[in-house]
Amino acid sequence: MDLLPRTEASARLERLQARMQELSVDAVFVQQNADLYYFSGTVQAGLLCIPASGEPVYLVQKSAARARMESPWERVVAATSLKKAERLLADSGVSQLAVVGLELDVLPVGHFLRLKELFPHTRFVDASDMIRKVRTIKSTYEVEQTRRAASFLREVFGEIPRWAVPGATELEVAARLEGFLRHLGHQGLIRARGFNFEIGYGAISAGPSAGYPTCFPGPVGSLGLYPSVPIGASRRPLQRGQTLMADIVAGFGGYVADMTRTFELGRVNEEMHRAHRFLLELMRAVEEMLKPGTLCSDIYREAMTRVQETPYAPAFMGVGDSRVRFVGHGLGLEIDELPVFAANHDVPLEAGMMIALEPKIFFPDGGVGIENTYWITEDGPENLTHYPEQMIPIAF
Repeated sequence: MDLLPRTEASARLERLQARMQELSVDAVFVQQNADLYYFSGTVQAGLLCIPASGEPVYLVQKSAARARMESPWERVVAATSLKKAERLLADSGVSQLAVVGLELDVLPVGHFLRLKELFPHTRFVDASDMIRKVRTIKSTYEVEQTRRAASFLREVFGEIPRWAVPGATELEVAARLEGFLRHLGHQGLIRARGFNFEIGYGAISAGPSAGYPTCFPGPVGSLGLYPSVPIGASRRPLQRGQTLMADIVAGFGGYVADMTRTFELGRVNEEMHRAHRFLLELMRAVEEMLKPGTLCSDIYREAMTRVQETPYAPAFMGVGDSRVRFVGHGLGLEIDELPVFAANHDVPLEAGMMIALEPKIFFPDGGVGIENTYWITEDGPENLTHYPEQMIPIAF
């Protein structure tokens, strides 16, 4: 089992503590799984207290034994309940917590109210932005995890033509894809920060499925199997003359890579081919802007300006009320990390960011699109999902 190196954990701790000291925050309490792993190297139920200086204290309800095996930190305290959290922290040398930061963007209200009861003399503030910005810049260690996840995608996309055969359904293709990825080492789940943002392995959407109405916070639609879980592949059979959009997320070591390619079942109409060629031109233009210092909002505006000059504007990045107003997003331990390539996100790119760009266009009988995962370096973007980008033909 690969464990989080102590040097990696220490670097993350130092970056967060520097921000805490700037903002006069005495400690940050972490309870959300992705953040727990990021700062502790393990995902155990409890409360990770990160003081403004010194090592963290991890009060673990279950399992302290596993936390001690996996975390590089030594101060792991078994706590069957958090009722005595204040005293347990004091016994570990962390006291006088006047101001404490919480992950208020994801912390349930019940947890927040309970912490207020347990720490009656503490003022709680929102540490969400602080944590998310620290996580935005990826280390070499994190890039290598993402690179491994991206390698899974390159392998599995090469297998899709073997599975997308006459008589197959979306579900059958998806099931083969998911099993193949698991054998490669896919972690089996994808974490997201957004409330009610649920995702499996991604979308296998044939023909009109790609434009099906969806609440999923991404552009590609899908029917799913039933309304209770309205995402993922359906039992709709693949049909000749349609596109098959594969928007798939792979995960390794907690880190995710995101990739989309468009497959052509037989021969689709020339308008779809023109739209796909336009998207590839758009990607090349936007890639030129993926350099440190470029505002994410400028990249979005450049993409939208180019789209507005085409007939594809009404169906760019979704259909009807399912359209999304971004063209890309950050990723890492979660699929929806910072930055966001949207009109109001005036944030400059920085070396070390991991991002995905995903321009897509939809038609009544299918969608076309492309998505790559990039690591931003001082010299520009490195595409981790390098794979043929043209519409991929499948004999059908």
